[in-house]
Amino acid sequence: MNGINLIDILPFDPNLIWLGAKLFYLFGLLIYVTFAVVVVRQAKLMVNTLNGALEAPVRLIAWAHLALAIMVFLLALVIL
Repeated sequence: MNGINLIDILPFDPNLIWLGAKLFYLFGLLIYVTFAVVVVRQAKLMVNTLNGALEAPVRLIAWAHLALAIMVFLLALVIL
């Protein structure tokens, strides 16, 4: 081979591809955080409808899911 570098041939900066991938992942995680908020709302409606021993665990799991989704989003924001 004569030492042609692929990066020299590309008509655009390869860093733009990685920036696009990072933004794509952050957008997907933001959608997942929105889903977690919907889960909390649905759990609240379910607890209001049903009375029983599962009220506290359902709320705890829904809020823990939301907290973990937010933490993963923030972690990805810092790392990426």
